[in-house]
Amino acid sequence: MTLTDAQQLIAQGEGHQIEFKLKAKHPDKIIREIVAFSNSKGGHLFIGVDDDGNIVGLKDAEEAHYVMEKAMQELCRPQIKYEYQIIPIDGKRAIVHYQFESGKKKPYFAFLKPFHKRGRSFVRLEDRSIQASRELRQILKFSLKDTMTPFEYGENEKILLNYLGNHEEITVNTFCTVGNIDKQLASQTLIKLTVNNVLKVIPDEKEDRFIFVA
Repeated sequence: MTLTDAQQLIAQGEGHQIEFKLKAKHPDKIIREIVAFSNSKGGHLFIGVDDDGNIVGLKDAEEAHYVMEKAMQELCRPQIKYEYQIIPIDGKRAIVHYQFESGKKKPYFAFLKPFHKRGRSFVRLEDRSIQASRELRQILKFSLKDTMTPFEYGENEKILLNYLGNHEEITVNTFCTVGNIDKQLASQTLIKLTVNNVLKVIPDEKEDRFIFVA
């Protein structure tokens, strides 16, 4: 990628597939963005660019990459594949560009410390990275399989689809109320219908929303 190519991408601003970081000072926080890209549609991360898209650059881009490389190795599970380039902007400064694909081993998790046994999974929502719900983590996992998950079209499914026939969306908690069922059953039903392409999940910081597949 040339500097001109980078400038064109940066000019689009932060969004679903573009993220800026001024420095690699807090890699544990940047890891969330990387995990979110890998759990979503991939994306571009620029180190040395501020939130407004100003290309400030880094005095030691190699050191910034070393910090990020170490963090990705220690704090991301499964390991995330990426490509990177150090792009000079003048004789003294450069930016680091990372490109991440949509991962093939979803869901990916970010860990605060290398020795931690439990991490948190993130997905991309517009220009932010939000924590993935239990339902979304399961959907990400099943989305990698070629075959659909069999399910029976029973009373709960009928109640759910009838509700969506009259409303634009439904959440796990709403389904619990409408179907008079517990949260686990509501969750499982929504997951099954989503991985079978009957429903689509829309991630949300408060509560995921489920809609009919258009």
